[in-house]
Amino acid sequence: MAENSSMGGPMEKQPQEPEEHLPPQSESYWGSVRFFKHLILAVLALAILIPTTLSIRFGVSLGRTKAELKQLRQTVSTQPAPVPPAGSGSQAAGDSSQGQGKEQRLENGGPEFPAYQELYPDLYAQPAELNSIDQEKTVYLTFDDGPSARTPELLAILKQYDIKATFFVIGREDEESKALYQRIVAEGHTLAMHSYSHKYSALYQSLESFEQDFSRIQNYLYEITGQECLFYRFPGGSSNHVSSTDMKSFISYLNEQGITYFDWNVSSGDATSQAYTPEELVENVMTDVVKYKTSIVLMHDAETKVSTVKALEPMIQALQGIGAEILPIDENTTVVQHIAAANVGKQ
Repeated sequence: MAENSSMGGPMEKQPQEPEEHLPPQSESYWGSVRFFKHLILAVLALAILIPTTLSIRFGVSLGRTKAELKQLRQTVSTQPAPVPPAGSGSQAAGDSSQGQGKEQRLENGGPEFPAYQELYPDLYAQPAELNSIDQEKTVYLTFDDGPSARTPELLAILKQYDIKATFFVIGREDEESKALYQRIVAEGHTLAMHSYSHKYSALYQSLESFEQDFSRIQNYLYEITGQECLFYRFPGGSSNHVSSTDMKSFISYLNEQGITYFDWNVSSGDATSQAYTPEELVENVMTDVVKYKTSIVLMHDAETKVSTVKALEPMIQALQGIGAEILPIDENTTVVQHIAAANVGKQ
């Protein structure tokens, strides 16, 4: 039977559906190469964007600050500056308040004072009065520590320009030094005292040691020159950092002896640790001289001060160029003192 044969015959193989080809599973983004590329690009973008933004903000802020500063300067320039009365150098301290501290003194060109002297603010003398560049100026050239091998050279230059200076000398007993003391006086310069020994530890040990040293240098110079010296400069200045004794006691003693002491308000810098050239020494002096009506210029007379000798002639020329009058210290000189002698003992 056809039906049976067909059922009894081999079954036909049914066609199978083809296998579905699935795409490969994608790898995770985090930690992938693509992730790190994006991360690097983001970091680079921030590295550029943040400084740029800050620079723009700072630029805008700086511009505003400059504009405000310019406006402030214009405002200040239209206000007349007060001019201190002439001859007020030694009296200014009595009028100054205790609120004028170390910063104010440094701003006015004065020295930095030892901490112990901050306890006596009323004793400080203000620097010589400030003035504008077109006002008359009087300059006193002073030389400390001589006589020395350089003294004849200094005297020769001063004589060439007919300039008188002030020599704060120490005690030297050789014949050449004795002759130089006499020459200083003979050529019209002021001979002044700078202690006999110039040994800080011995000089400032006590009031008694100071008195002995002072009497020795005063008597010695009178014996050599026949001239009584009336002016004194403390080694290191009245505001020195070395003295173990309160400087007021020494100043009081000088007051009792009728001696006027002088500090300085202009320094050449020839005694600092920096080795200035002659040109720089002149520049140091001229930078400060223009600030004051009365300038006491500190220089040194010692064998090693070759640059000081070389600076003296161009310094004189520069001072004459601005119309400054160069004089030796005398009884009419406006005193420049870091501690006002007139106020010692008046507390």
